Amino acid sequence: MVVAIIQARRGSSRLPGKSVLPLPLGATGDAATLLGHVVSRARRATSVGQVVVATTTQAADDELAALAARLGAAIVRGDEHDVLARFVQALDAAGAAATTVVRLTADNPALDPAFVDAAVAHHQRIGADYTLTTGLPLGTNVEVIAAGALRRAHRETRQAADHEHVTPYLRRHPDLFRLEMLALSVSPAVAALRLTVDYPSDYALLSLLFEKLGPDFSLIDPAGLPALLAHYPWLGAVNADNEQR
Repeated sequence: MVVAIIQARRGSSRLPGKSVLPLPLGATGDAATLLGHVVSRARRATSVGQVVVATTTQAADDELAALAARLGAAIVRGDEHDVLARFVQALDAAGAAATTVVRLTADNPALDPAFVDAAVAHHQRIGADYTLTTGLPLGTNVEVIAAGALRRAHRETRQAADHEHVTPYLRRHPDLFRLEMLALSVSPAVAALRLTVDYPSDYALLSLLFEKLGPDFSLIDPAGLPALLAHYPWLGAVNADNEQR
């Protein structure tokens, strides 16, 4: 079984509480939040059998955990800084049937389910330990991890950065793990977009896109995002100067 694990917390110095913000701005309902869209899009991937939200035990994340519960996602709560441990907790919660992990974050609401399925299919077909897609807009590439490789990284690494960022130990050790890059293709204008939410201007762009295109817009439908960018080529400039953390 493939389990999509969404790491989420309310703490953000640039855009506090972003995971529970409405999307688009002014929308109502639990599904119309950043986290709601990520959960929905993960579920639309036909390869995904279960969705788990992995948040922290901090009181500030009580609201986020409650939102995840209302969305019907499974929830695990763990150490604020040891995200790798939270992923292992989520694997444990998913049960022994969970053999493959799709790593997602709650600030990437434009995830495309079709590319999740493509990444999972490639990963499983070749028996990779870790697969990363390339060629997609920032905030929409996909990481797929074999459950055994994730557990091994958790057992072996002692570096704080590996525990905070989940996959660096895997990527540093091609001698231990089978690493795979999967090149995917979208139009150049779409590929150049920044579709993660870290700054207010990121939120402004995503709000506009979700308002104009609807909650299920894809990265490749020529009548959707590519057509909108062709009509309004300045859209990519809204948040182009933001520095990626």
